[in-house]
Amino acid sequence: MDYNIVEYLRRESINKLFKTPGFEKNWNSWKAEIEKLISGRTPNQILNLGDHLADIFKLTASSGRSQESLATGGNTWESLVCWYLNLCLIGRRTVVIKHNIKLLPAPIRDAITVNYSNFISNTESDLIAITFPDEDDYQLELPKIEVKDVDNNLVNIVAGGKINYLQGLNALSHRDFGKIEVHIIQCKTNWNDNAQIPMLWNMIYSVKEFAQNSITIGRNGYSINNIKKFTYSFVTVPTVHLSTVKQASTPVKRVNNLSGGNYWGYPSKTGIASNIKEMLSRNLASGENASHLNTLQRELNELNGKYEYFGLF
Repeated sequence: MDYNIVEYLRRESINKLFKTPGFEKNWNSWKAEIEKLISGRTPNQILNLGDHLADIFKLTASSGRSQESLATGGNTWESLVCWYLNLCLIGRRTVVIKHNIKLLPAPIRDAITVNYSNFISNTESDLIAITFPDEDDYQLELPKIEVKDVDNNLVNIVAGGKINYLQGLNALSHRDFGKIEVHIIQCKTNWNDNAQIPMLWNMIYSVKEFAQNSITIGRNGYSINNIKKFTYSFVTVPTVHLSTVKQASTPVKRVNNLSGGNYWGYPSKTGIASNIKEMLSRNLASGENASHLNTLQRELNELNGKYEYFGLF
């Protein structure tokens, strides 16, 4: 059991992707193209997968505008984005997960909750990237971690052969709350239909204090105002033809000023969108002192070992 708690969370995040119908169904088609693009297994090739992510997705994207096809496409796109970002982040203290109660530490889940009087609303947070602090507990193998929970009780992360990693993450996230970074990443396949959603949620999270006391962010004593860094990003395929996406168009302007930036699965285009790989240096760089290229260089020889769960080669 040589995983630290960060890499164990990453493994659980990716394993859950492979259990979702859309990802599992499409993986073999994607895998063939991905392995062609990274045949040299170099860090640069891994990062540059971001330039091709939309084309990889469209190998299996279904046509149609039904609610079912749109929902399936959106879920599959966010799964592919989650897979790619985590691959680029191996060996670092940043993990990207789907918004799932079995993966997301309770303090972070509470911190991003928006309350409308007595109504609790979860954001449009398809993916959440968490950067844990540079503390010894995040480097130790799971059985060696000693941490106390919110009630000052020692947490047994490994007990009776069972791994209670989420209890450990809850305790660590509580203890180190002010040192943690949280990055919400909304993923949609259709830019035109959905750009107003991240714009509005970004506005909500940017407000430090609302004029009406009935609107608050955070619960159970946790708030994004108390963490080290918070950003909100948008990542789209998009499904529309690229020639129709103009710098002056309303959908582009709606996401121009998101705190975490606006990205897509094609090479960066000035004034329109950055490629998703640019998110790594813009928002997800502090999980290691070295660059992403350097940490990938160090970790890539474990693709068929420690990181075999990514399903490559």
